[in-house]
Amino acid sequence: MKKDQKQTVSIQKISADRAVYRPGFPVKWTVRLSDKGQESQGTYHLVVTHLGDKVGQKSGEWTTKEGEGTIVLDWRSPSMDYQGYLAQLELRNLDGQIVAHANKAIDVSSDWTKFPRYGYLTEFGGATTPEKTIEQMKDWQLNSIEYYDWKFLHHQLIPEDGAMTWQDWSGRQIDGNKVKMYIQQAKKANIVSMSYNMIYAATNNYQEYGVKADWLLHYAEEHGEKGKHKGEVFSFEMGDSPSGQSTLFFFDLDCSEWQTYIIQKNQEALAVMGFDGWHGDTVGEWGKMWAAADIGQEDQAKYVKNSYRSFLNTVKERLGNAYYLSFNPVGAQGIEQVNTSNVDVLYAEIWPWDKDSEGNLYEDYMSLKREIDQSRKESGGKSLIIPAYMEYDYAANQKIRQSFNQAAVLLTAAAVYAAGGSRMELGNGTEMLSNEYFPSNQLYMSCEHQKRQHALQEFIVAYQNILRDGLEDNQKPISIDQEKTSIDGQADTIWAYAKEKEGMEAIQLINLSGVMDVTWRANEGKKETPKKKSNLTVKYYTEQIYPHAYLTSPDPEFDGLSKKVAITQKRDQRGIYLEIPVSSLEYWAMLYFY
Repeated sequence: MKKDQKQTVSIQKISADRAVYRPGFPVKWTVRLSDKGQESQGTYHLVVTHLGDKVGQKSGEWTTKEGEGTIVLDWRSPSMDYQGYLAQLELRNLDGQIVAHANKAIDVSSDWTKFPRYGYLTEFGGATTPEKTIEQMKDWQLNSIEYYDWKFLHHQLIPEDGAMTWQDWSGRQIDGNKVKMYIQQAKKANIVSMSYNMIYAATNNYQEYGVKADWLLHYAEEHGEKGKHKGEVFSFEMGDSPSGQSTLFFFDLDCSEWQTYIIQKNQEALAVMGFDGWHGDTVGEWGKMWAAADIGQEDQAKYVKNSYRSFLNTVKERLGNAYYLSFNPVGAQGIEQVNTSNVDVLYAEIWPWDKDSEGNLYEDYMSLKREIDQSRKESGGKSLIIPAYMEYDYAANQKIRQSFNQAAVLLTAAAVYAAGGSRMELGNGTEMLSNEYFPSNQLYMSCEHQKRQHALQEFIVAYQNILRDGLEDNQKPISIDQEKTSIDGQADTIWAYAKEKEGMEAIQLINLSGVMDVTWRANEGKKETPKKKSNLTVKYYTEQIYPHAYLTSPDPEFDGLSKKVAITQKRDQRGIYLEIPVSSLEYWAMLYFY
């Protein structure tokens, strides 16, 4: 064996056998090595940390032969529930020199709903590879999957004759057995599978399946368009459909007969296919509506969103503990109804022209944080999942696939995750969303973007107990020497705010320096890359005393590792503060104390 191997060995991949582990369960990692020197050996050292503190370690030997090698690592997760850990693996050669290192985060939670990491699937044809795709999604640290447009019809999810092949409304071939294979592979990885379906929709042939026209909703306002006049049926044209199922018709959520029908149809599909829950959807808020019996009675006109809570609670009661329930109030319209319902997780598709309950547009980074905070408050602590489609028009206009604007995606992600929310953006193995019709995929992640996205996914797991476990804004002042700061994500500033819970405080630093447009969407595909900052001096006005601070970031300079940094307690005219050095800020960094 050669003793002078320095940089010929690399860690190609660390794979965990599951996306999430129950407390006290064994964890298994498989480490794949590549060796340009073909054959060498050395030692490894594994350290597992929780928020920077060591909780376990393991050492052993590694070898490579014919340019490849494998290390299998075992670790038993601690008994404490809902914790995030970071495994740090270091390889040394026979001379004791470090030749490679990599990190892998571990989520130890008995249920996915506290820290949801939602992905999506849209490809269910014969050429799909469920085992490979689920493996890729597990590597993204996703613990739940929305199966988008897998079904036969909105009102008849699987064919009545039991057939396992069909066309969806757009003509795409669906292999029901492939859907089942995805679900089976996901269960092995401890990933939850959610069946996507509208809560109030049926297509053109609905009467053939026992759905009654008496259950339909009708416009109670004049929209001035063909098919949308006052008194006409509430409907939506999806596009060309070879099966003739191109129109969605919408039904009254308060109608007990509709409730019974659609809940039963979804329960049948969940049971037959093996899904873990129902992901309900809407087409957003379209103004006041009438039930069929109330047409023309102005005092009986109602908004669909005002029925969300009662409908969702009815669904959850009938599903019981056997199935999960998630739901999308499009544009976050009616989100307060959902937040106070019995759904298991919160999810809201955000559009920049919609407004929150205070009249603020959902157009900038701060608007995302504001809704995450409000939803957490209204729901009693749930973490809002946000589909916010990046570079929407730019993507739609591309004839040849283009790469995402990396800065745009990472800044939106930082705004969401730092606030305690989550994103719906990754799916189909290695794809990313840019459109509400999930099969649309005109944009892709570059290799560099994929590396950074993987680092981000590991980061949000390793530090989930800071990001999504009870810390709330404390309004304590923060300043940075010789830098402009803001508490609300203003252009060309370092967005800095602090959060705390008993025994812990954290500072979120999001770099908007040089970023003049703080709308999140990057609709034309453009977004400034933040100006990287070095050797910052942060002043945090708190009277709490800590022995040191931890500094971490998903950016490459930290790669999710926590570094202890010295702090100095000082006083000025504003009061007592902690002075903390921050060596680097590229996109997003976090300081925490406990």
